[in-house]
Amino acid sequence: MARVTPPDRLEKLLAVSAAAFVEHGFQRTQMDDIALAMGVAKGTIYRSVDSKESLLAAVIEYADTPDALPDQRSTDAFDLARASKGLRDGLGRSVARLELTVAAGRNEATLDEPIGPEVQLLALDLFEMMARHRIRIMVLDRCVTELPALAAEWHEAGRYAIVDLWVEYLSKHSDQVGSDVSVEILARTIVELITLWAVKMPWDPTPRPYGREIALMCAAMVRDLVSGARP
Repeated sequence: MARVTPPDRLEKLLAVSAAAFVEHGFQRTQMDDIALAMGVAKGTIYRSVDSKESLLAAVIEYADTPDALPDQRSTDAFDLARASKGLRDGLGRSVARLELTVAAGRNEATLDEPIGPEVQLLALDLFEMMARHRIRIMVLDRCVTELPALAAEWHEAGRYAIVDLWVEYLSKHSDQVGSDVSVEILARTIVELITLWAVKMPWDPTPRPYGREIALMCAAMVRDLVSGARP
């Protein structure tokens, strides 16, 4: 009797592999260890992916959206360059509100209003985007130093593109920024703070139940960083 492949095998493979890549990095992650963690033979993994590189590509592209997985028999379906570009494009779309806000500037009717509420909304959007991509971002952060071809794609076109948008936004409203640090440092701090809470905290081996409102709290922290804590 022919063996029937469980319908969720590829989804489980991506979850186990993501955890391995985060813990060990790309080079030290072994296909044998992944197979052992799944309780299958290593050859079973190669029915879904044809190499460790394609496995990483599958994690980057689909670990956060397993419902979008292609037919698991298509072992050539995962491409590392395409996966990285897809994430970059996803990040670009997700920060559209910030980009549009920077480009449009503030109209005369709102020019004198404090930027705190707008900053809080922009931070909340970024948090929610980061949370949606949290597995890919965590895996990329852990593995890109071992894969130079991905480093520029992720750091420059991904993370620093977001930082640069914040720099531009804060520079346009520097008269309302309550911090004494440079806008470059402030922008990087904002992005790293949101990344910490939206992406890295869920990977904590002993996570604490901070509550579902953490996105709102993080956005409020960013607001206070930019415009000063409210009395």
